[in-house]
Amino acid sequence: MAAVKLKEYFEFSIVSNNRMNGTCKLCNRNYKDLHGIYSNFLKHLKRKHPSEYQHSFSHHSEDDSTEETDIGDDPQLSNDSTLATSKQHRINLSIAKNLIIKCNLPLSIIENSAFREFLKECYPKWQPISAKNLKVNIISSFKNRTHQLICDTLKSLSDLTVTIDAWSDRRGRGFLGITCHFIDEKMVPQAFLIDFVRMKSPHTSDTIQRLTENVLDRFNIKDKVYRIITDNASSMIKAYKFGLNIDEDHVIHDSQHDKSIFNEESECNNYDQDFDLSKFQIVSDLQTIVVHHNKDVQSIRMSCFAHTLQLTIRDGLYKNLCVSKVFEKCQTLARFAHKSSKIADLLDQINRHIERPNITRWNSDLMLIKSILSINRNDVQTISNLIDSTIEFSNNDFKIMEEIVDILEPFYQISLKCQADKVVTISLVVPSIVHLICHLHSMKENLSLCNLLAEQLNSSIEKRFIGVMNRLYQREVKSDDPFSDPVYFMATLLDPTFKFFWIRDLHLPINTESRLKQNIIQLILDDCTKDIIPISEKNMNKVNSSSNQSLSVLSPENKTKRVKLFVYDDECCYNHSSCSSQTSNPSVELEAYLNDPVRSSFSDYWLHSPLTSLKALVTRIFSVQASSAPIERVFSHAGLIFSSRRTRMNEQLFRDIVFLKANQILL
Repeated sequence: MAAVKLKEYFEFSIVSNNRMNGTCKLCNRNYKDLHGIYSNFLKHLKRKHPSEYQHSFSHHSEDDSTEETDIGDDPQLSNDSTLATSKQHRINLSIAKNLIIKCNLPLSIIENSAFREFLKECYPKWQPISAKNLKVNIISSFKNRTHQLICDTLKSLSDLTVTIDAWSDRRGRGFLGITCHFIDEKMVPQAFLIDFVRMKSPHTSDTIQRLTENVLDRFNIKDKVYRIITDNASSMIKAYKFGLNIDEDHVIHDSQHDKSIFNEESECNNYDQDFDLSKFQIVSDLQTIVVHHNKDVQSIRMSCFAHTLQLTIRDGLYKNLCVSKVFEKCQTLARFAHKSSKIADLLDQINRHIERPNITRWNSDLMLIKSILSINRNDVQTISNLIDSTIEFSNNDFKIMEEIVDILEPFYQISLKCQADKVVTISLVVPSIVHLICHLHSMKENLSLCNLLAEQLNSSIEKRFIGVMNRLYQREVKSDDPFSDPVYFMATLLDPTFKFFWIRDLHLPINTESRLKQNIIQLILDDCTKDIIPISEKNMNKVNSSSNQSLSVLSPENKTKRVKLFVYDDECCYNHSSCSSQTSNPSVELEAYLNDPVRSSFSDYWLHSPLTSLKALVTRIFSVQASSAPIERVFSHAGLIFSSRRTRMNEQLFRDIVFLKANQILL
């Protein structure tokens, strides 16, 4: 109807690129718009010729309202109209959710004539809408609803972890992304992008910390943050060096916690005996009682394991002259292979491909070497001869590449696993480091040209993961040592996939291995003592009585005979009667857990576990991520959304689409 009315005042003509031109008959001004869209012409008529606009379109609105009234008088027509409107709305919602957000198509597709013809074929009654309508009404409503769902979910949580990183788009604008992670009531890891906020210069540590605190305060979760995961950038380290700003009156300081672990000399147990946790202290003088969680403990920053592992590998690859020369040859070959049509034809003929190296990802170098090794040596030489600056690969070069692949393959597999989505990853850190140490040690006997690479990698692991190494070899751990957080060891023990099985790879002496196990157990029990509050003397006798009953379960005369650790039979099950009580001692539950033969998945095990005290600790610890990969994935989505063809996208729309794309599971 609008098109018919506008033809009284405009002369329309089709121009290129699916656009039409309209010349006003009243003032001879030209306006352009997409074919089938008349918003620009309506605006001109309303602003410059209001009397004509009132005459034509006010009367049209009255006719529409009259028609709607007439339809409303007929129930059958009214029902048909309601159904059509409902279906129209569902189609528009589906376009926004599935095409714009999930498939990353531009909003302008809704105004594309071919797309409109397609929808008319599918549903003839569908009425076209504008991109502006889609953005203002549907995208905005999606964002508000998703934001509210996240707020409601976060309100019910007691602990969560955030991953934080900075990113810049194609126009150089800076953004700060923050994801939150937690374990839900079904013991399944969950993650949300809580904000993708504009970060204007200067990109200093103060700016990063201020923006982070603003976002956390807006969601009211600042006191719920357990750990902060970032990469090793100096600004990130400085921003969260002392955690988030929390009033000093509410902060509990425990500077001697880590050191006390190694000052405790306990008697070594035999390797083949079950654990008796009665020797471990749970509460001091029984002057306290366990509560759920202390929310005033300061949040602690942890380094991204994947990023640190990448730095470790680069230490080895580029400090070894022999290896670096081979890499230069491979990179030169790859650079020419992606420029020369002759090389491309040859690779296509032999059905092979040479990977393109990426300076920001070490595994691209490994993929490059693998792709070259997959090509016959004679074909590699033929390709090399096609390059202007001839490159020759000797037999030693191929031997070095083969040894590099053998050395780095476990690093590659671990880097993939620790960045996995929807699974717990913090428990992978310690077993991964142990596996890499043992792998490098065993490889030395089989290496002929890359021994130095293995030694440098081993040295870099000991340097960059010194906190883990010191705990493994029972040396003093300093609070500022990289990866000194006890969470890594506690998570590994509390993951039923690992428990203590990974320790055997170290081949430690029996007494040393037993001490290491006891130290890790003590870490968990020490963590339990943080969640305590003092009680009055009036209730002291009651606490003494209940505690003595709990500890009596562990005494030698009352403890039932158990089979050897990791030897499973029907007698090695939980003592459910002693662990199902709500006042169960954490040491009792930990002993039952360690001697349980079940090795199911993390979520399945802890969902059905009766160990209530440990489950609360597990929920807190396993919210921690091993790497900052979740926020990196958000940036990958953002890069695809803000493509070279969409650099003029409105900033708020860009942020909204990134937010919805990352949280599309909530749509």
